[in-house]
Amino acid sequence: MDNKLLGNFIIAFPPAAYVTYIAVMKEPNSGIDWPSIIIGAFIGMLSYAIGKKIKSKGEVE
Repeated sequence: MDNKLLGNFIIAFPPAAYVTYIAVMKEPNSGIDWPSIIIGAFIGMLSYAIGKKIKSKGEVE
């Protein structure tokens, strides 16, 4: 698999999977769930950093 494709997949999939899971499991009209927002942001930042590292692997900086 190409590094750029794998990097893009790692950047996009974990946050999308977490948001989908939260949307499906959330109680109707339960309000804003701040811990899930913070966890989602953390997952997004972590997957972005890992994905960028994989995408730039082998390139000269």
